[in-house]
Amino acid sequence: MAVMVHFRLRVPPIPLFNVAQSQAILRREVGTAMHGIVEDIAGEARQRTPVGVSGILRASIGTRVSIGRDAATFVMGEVFTGAQAPYAIYVEFGSRPHWPPRAPIELWAQRVLGDSSLWYVIARAIARRGTRGRHMFRDALEHVRPTIEPRMVAAVARVTQLLGGG
Repeated sequence: MAVMVHFRLRVPPIPLFNVAQSQAILRREVGTAMHGIVEDIAGEARQRTPVGVSGILRASIGTRVSIGRDAATFVMGEVFTGAQAPYAIYVEFGSRPHWPPRAPIELWAQRVLGDSSLWYVIARAIARRGTRGRHMFRDALEHVRPTIEPRMVAAVARVTQLLGGG
């Protein structure tokens, strides 16, 4: 599961005395801003992620910033969960009614409720109602969203200043 941060940014005219140097500075500054954005989203998502039995889902949340090859993907940011938490999508969006595997439910019942024998009651409830989504990634992105454009605009302003355009 991954949350991608996409937005359009209008870059003001920047003096391009040395195109390669200008692009490198732009990528560095925008990349630095993107790194801060995805780290903020990941931090919010971690706080909103239920710990569950093991804490694996919360611990598996990571970030990646990569440089694109064209103007549409100049710098990309990702917040994702690792392969060790393939159930992340069901925690994010919820699940339809299904019979869950016994072992994790039994362990959860023991650790959270103090009685592993309650696993069947919990499993039966999931089989009847499914599970509700926690929407930790969606809500984390919405929490951070108001800061994204101002951070990117500030990054471009730094580039303009560094290149002598402002």
